[in-house]
Amino acid sequence: MTKNEELDERFIARQRQRLLELREELQEMVRGMEEDQASRGEAEGDASEHDPGDMSHQMFTREMDATVGLQARRRLEDVERALEKIEEGTYGVCDDTGEPIPRGRLEAMPEAIRTVEAQQRHDRNRRPPR
Repeated sequence: MTKNEELDERFIARQRQRLLELREELQEMVRGMEEDQASRGEAEGDASEHDPGDMSHQMFTREMDATVGLQARRRLEDVERALEKIEEGTYGVCDDTGEPIPRGRLEAMPEAIRTVEAQQRHDRNRRPPR
């Protein structure tokens, strides 16, 4: 892998700090969701006690939480990978293509580990077929 010549050491140091803060936020979010899920499971108890409207609301809430939780975990994985790339000296280089990731993309998403095009391909391949 090559190095992204557009990024200087100061920029990378700032990005590392942003990534560490983002990692902490995401870890807290995931922990909180797991705790909410556990306490909700205990509170829901026996499903036969609830009317169908309550049950559909609970199912919807659980599905939304699962989706948000999955997104937070995936983003956390990208944050961890970006921090690894800083240590490797490959931060700002696309994991899939080896091309430089534009500085503007990294400023907007410090955890970006792929170019926009490579990320779109990755997301399409990860989506379940309809």
